[in-house]
Amino acid sequence: MTEKKRDAPISYRPPEILREEFRARVEKSGLSVNAFITQAIFATPPARQSRRPSVATQDLTRLLAEAAQLRQQLGTQPMEGPRQVQLHEEAVAALTDIRTLLMQALGRER
Repeated sequence: MTEKKRDAPISYRPPEILREEFRARVEKSGLSVNAFITQAIFATPPARQSRRPSVATQDLTRLLAEAAQLRQQLGTQPMEGPRQVQLHEEAVAALTDIRTLLMQALGRER
C-alpha cells in the first residue's frame, strides 16, 4: 500500500510590527489566511465564496436587524398628539430608508 504524502506547508510569519495590521486585513477580507495570502501574491479572485462574512458585512447585518426591530416597534405603538405622530412617522420613514440602503449594501433585493 502506497501512501501519498502531502507537501510540507509553507508558513508565513509577519514581522512583529505588522502582525496586527495583517490580522486586521485578513479579518476584514472575510477570507482564510491561506486564501488571503494566495490572493495577495497571485492577484487572483478567491477560488470560492468565503465561509465567514467580513466584519463590515457582519456590522451591516446587525444594523439591518436592529433597524427592522425598531421599525416594528414604532409601527405597533403610535404616539399621541400631532407633533408626536409626525415625529413617529418621520422615524418610521427614516428606518425604512436605512433598511433599503443596508439591503443594497449587502447586495440583497428585499
